[in-house]
Amino acid sequence: MRNRFLAALAVAGLAGSVLAPSAIAASSYETTVPTVAQIKATQQQQAVLLDAHLAGMKASLKLTDEQAKNWPAFETAIRDAAKARSERWVAARERMSAGERPSPIERMSLMADHLDKNAAELRKVAEAGKPLFDSLTDAQKHDFGPLMRDFKPKQHF
Repeated sequence: MRNRFLAALAVAGLAGSVLAPSAIAASSYETTVPTVAQIKATQQQQAVLLDAHLAGMKASLKLTDEQAKNWPAFETAIRDAAKARSERWVAARERMSAGERPSPIERMSLMADHLDKNAAELRKVAEAGKPLFDSLTDAQKHDFGPLMRDFKPKQHF
């Protein structure tokens, strides 16, 4: 019961982390570009929340020793995807701070590239997570989906 509470707490914290980038993104439309310090603070907060979410997810699943062998590849794929998204976000903010405003066509192209990269990252997470998921019991599989839901990237176009 305590593990579920901790996992729920971690999930709630991660959900809150989604607001930070969108708040900064919303302010960018008002021609205010976040500072490097604001970006770094947001990234650090997101890293802490990702750590908490992964720890909570692992604790909630109560993996056996055999199942735990499949966890590192899954966790690495999640972390790699989060890092890549963060780097793309920083690059977009740098373009905005340099005064670059894409044309509507360029914006569509950037969105398509963004979707392609998100799709590739999601495939890597799915491939790394398959052995872990296949090793879970039915009860663990039931919990896995809701715990994974918060890892889905939020789209801000």
